[in-house]
Amino acid sequence: MKIKELYGNPEIKRINRRYIFIAIVGSIIIMLSSFIIAEKINNDIINSNIKTYADIIEYNNKIDIIKNFSQDVSKGKLKEAKEVLKSYGYDENLSFAANGLFYKLFFMTACVFLAIFYLITAVCYFISVRDIKRVFDSLNKIIDSADKITNGEYRNIDGDFEEGIISILISKINYLGERVNNSISMLEKEKNNLKDFLADISHQLKTPLSSLIMFNDIMKTNEKLSDEDRNKFIVKSDEQLQRMEWLIMNLLKMGRLKARAVKFDMEKQPIREAVEIAIAPFMQNIKSSKSIIAEGDLDADINHDKDWLAEAFSNIIKNAVEHTDDDGIIKVTVLQGKLITRILISDNGKGMTEETRKNIFKRFYKCNKSVDPNSIGIGLSLSKSIIEAQNGEIKVFSELNKGTTFIISFMN
Repeated sequence: MKIKELYGNPEIKRINRRYIFIAIVGSIIIMLSSFIIAEKINNDIINSNIKTYADIIEYNNKIDIIKNFSQDVSKGKLKEAKEVLKSYGYDENLSFAANGLFYKLFFMTACVFLAIFYLITAVCYFISVRDIKRVFDSLNKIIDSADKITNGEYRNIDGDFEEGIISILISKINYLGERVNNSISMLEKEKNNLKDFLADISHQLKTPLSSLIMFNDIMKTNEKLSDEDRNKFIVKSDEQLQRMEWLIMNLLKMGRLKARAVKFDMEKQPIREAVEIAIAPFMQNIKSSKSIIAEGDLDADINHDKDWLAEAFSNIIKNAVEHTDDDGIIKVTVLQGKLITRILISDNGKGMTEETRKNIFKRFYKCNKSVDPNSIGIGLSLSKSIIEAQNGEIKVFSELNKGTTFIISFMN
């Protein structure tokens, strides 16, 4: 901070006024004190002179007079000396105007005390201003940093203060700046995610929508179309509509989960019901040669929303069914530990490559060996979002031609 800017600050002006007031009051006090001290010393000198004159009256011998400098003189002689000197105007009430010694004492005392007082005051003043300047410099850094926070350009403030208010303030500002930077970074990330999300939706809806438009145009423009062909186009249109409905519903679910707009009905309850809800549709639809087995500690209690968790399990089981041969086995195994309960969904199917395993939870990701041409690649991503939103964790382990295991973990 520049000197002109510093001394133009209201706080420094206030300090200056206080120091000027202290200097004036201090000067008055010193002048009065010097006056009193000079008067006292002057009176003592006058009394000493009176005593010396009394010794002269009493003793004619110079040696005796010198010897009695430190001795008391008789009261009679002292009174006589006072009367004699008073007749010449020399006593304790001697006029200040006629007493040059008093003014000399007063001037010397006042000068010494004022010099010491002004020196101490000046040192204190400049130390105070220096410390205040240091504080103002830090406050200016904080102000500059606050401006940068609004622009997302915050950098940590380096303060050399010991533990104190300024140090705490700098720590708080640094913490706030980091939070704001993180928030801006997250918002930028969310913005990019939303951009990708909209692009993905557009891409996924484009194909069925194009098919629907084409089917509709054929049925509208081709008057010679047979009833059988027309029915085929209607069935295909219905398939595409169902696909679009499923896609839109799941995208809305994922969007609500990402926005934390879903209110889960969390309850401490056995995992059994969620597993049974997830398995039920597949027990009726899969080929008889495939089997789904639920085993383990199915009555283990964990805190979860059974309907949402069942949907997460269902998407994982669907993936296992699609990638398991006709004689395959899909197992849902619940293992309850002292701290963690794990749900293992495993199959003995085709397994995954390392690349597929790394990308399996990405939205709209489909491996090259997907057996379902209508698969969109959103199910496992949705499952991961549901599980993590309920404070769970999901991992996948897989080996080509040996099978895949999804491990879902919850704290007890």
